Amino acid sequence: MEEQPKASLRFGILVDDLTLEAWKVETVRKLVKGGMTLALVIRNDTKPEQNGLHRKLKDYPYRKLFFQIWNHYLFKPESKKMVPLVPALSLLGLNLMEIPTLDCEPVQKGISTYLLDKDIELIKNQNLDFIIRFGFNILRGEILNVARYGVWSYHHDDEMRYRGGPPGFWEWMGDDPCNGILLQRLTESLDKGYVLKKRQYPTILHSYRAHLDQLYFDSTDMSLQVCRELLQSGVLDEHLSESKAPIYHAPNNVKMLEYWIKCVTRRCRFHLHDLFKQEDWDVGFVEAPLSRFIESPLDFETKIRWFRRKRLSEYYADPFIITTKKDTYIFFEQYDYRTGKGCIQATRLSDDFKKHHTVLTEPFHLSYPFVFEHEGVVYCLPEANESNRLILYRFDEKTMRLEQACVLMDHIKAVDPTLVYVEGRWNLFLTKKDFPSVKLYRYLADDLKGPYKPFHGNPVKADCASARMAGRFFEYNGSLIRPSQECVRYYGTAVCLNRVDKITDDQYHETLANTIEPFRRSPFKQGLHTLNGNGQFTVFDGKRWEFTLSGMFHQLGNKINKKGKRHV
Repeated sequence: MEEQPKASLRFGILVDDLTLEAWKVETVRKLVKGGMTLALVIRNDTKPEQNGLHRKLKDYPYRKLFFQIWNHYLFKPESKKMVPLVPALSLLGLNLMEIPTLDCEPVQKGISTYLLDKDIELIKNQNLDFIIRFGFNILRGEILNVARYGVWSYHHDDEMRYRGGPPGFWEWMGDDPCNGILLQRLTESLDKGYVLKKRQYPTILHSYRAHLDQLYFDSTDMSLQVCRELLQSGVLDEHLSESKAPIYHAPNNVKMLEYWIKCVTRRCRFHLHDLFKQEDWDVGFVEAPLSRFIESPLDFETKIRWFRRKRLSEYYADPFIITTKKDTYIFFEQYDYRTGKGCIQATRLSDDFKKHHTVLTEPFHLSYPFVFEHEGVVYCLPEANESNRLILYRFDEKTMRLEQACVLMDHIKAVDPTLVYVEGRWNLFLTKKDFPSVKLYRYLADDLKGPYKPFHGNPVKADCASARMAGRFFEYNGSLIRPSQECVRYYGTAVCLNRVDKITDDQYHETLANTIEPFRRSPFKQGLHTLNGNGQFTVFDGKRWEFTLSGMFHQLGNKINKKGKRHV
């Protein structure tokens, strides 16, 4: 009989003090709340060297003076605020004073930190499954092997391109559109350990503070996710990094001057672009099956028929197509900058796709009308994250209206929800409003109308390059394909076609198979984020940047409202 996985894992934390940065406290809090057991606190009890003033002045790194002043006194992101660990855990009913605390005085050899043998033995006696490093600098030696699954450490960069630090800084300075986050099991090599979990986030180029908060706060659930996967499978899923990336260090004074100049210029450019350039989407279609289209999309570039918008203040996006016994319909979002809200419209083949019908309006914004047929009924599951629920609608072909059928999920700000039926189970894929283009979630149900239960390995993907849904799943060459949005450079850059390699109750794996780029010879050549089709037509959308007065006032109102909310 196989050994059943443990219900919990025992872990320790390596800290320099019991007051930690906010993101570190949140990481521990999520582990404890998620059922893991904090069994040991290992505290660095090294006494600071008492150097005289003359020695301090002589050894001070003056080449990095600007960075030292900025980092210690001026730069105050939320994620780096110091938070006492004791009260944070007491809110979860955990008394940190009852947890064993080991005060160590490690040995420093160059840049490496080694724990003494007597401390190693005490740690071994705690029978830990893993240790998270939140202090002690660069660890080497036996401490790396003392826990069953080693010492885990965060690196808030893509180790294949950037090792060292500061976190996310050199991506930001280099205009890199993407920033990796790595949770690794440490080895003797710097930022080149065994990769346990890796994510990719878009770089917030107009604000390094916001960018770092994104990296830190959204990495806080990675350890818990690895724990849950470990408990489910009994095996630590890891691979050794083969990085040959250079090791970066804190910037010198010249680089800090460059940083401050970029802060000002990028912020101005960001706000000016927001005010004077708005997204303008349109729906296009070609008379070709989806399977033919994706094999050679450029062959159809001159055959695209684009919808014609009625007003400069509106755009069309997110097309879905469905054929019934009566007609073929294209459902899509109609958005108006004057109201700041979208509704769902539909057009049909019998009208040559020229007459638009408003099929659904709500007090809240609607988009992404995922439409499908089940047991002879046409359903639509649009995005309605402002309602904080997932609402399933039934389509009435006689009245050309969508009528509410049921609420699939409540208290969820779902983005681009998409269903697929596989081996007797309904699979619901979506992202969420907090990180709509990064984290992909999966939910399972036996019946279309639920209840839907979260997949144990959520999020199944965390990658701005290919997480967010871009249309319905489809079959191609014997494989199930999941279309997704590429949002590295900006939202809705292109559509990725991901081949689903495994989809079971316990596992989900996919591989990027192809990317469909925007149509460079069309009027809408600066974006593409939805792709659907059937045996006769392929539908998609395209983006360009345009200036409209209504768009400018809409963006200006958003900025004023956001500023007001920050001061409430």
